Amino acid sequence: MYQDDDVICYCAEVTYKQIKQAIQKGAKTIDHIGDINEAGIACGTCIEDLEIIVKALIKE
Repeated sequence: MYQDDDVICYCAEVTYKQIKQAIQKGAKTIDHIGDINEAGIACGTCIEDLEIIVKALIKE
């Protein structure tokens, strides 16, 4: 689906790998991911992708 180098949040230039790392550090919500790496806190365009990623990775 996503590759590690894929930019998910263009406003903060956050990659899929950085989002995975935030989840590995304990982030369980989009807000918490934003606290860690600023993804999803500017324009909101990436929120749908963040929701998909969180649901997929939290299940694992």
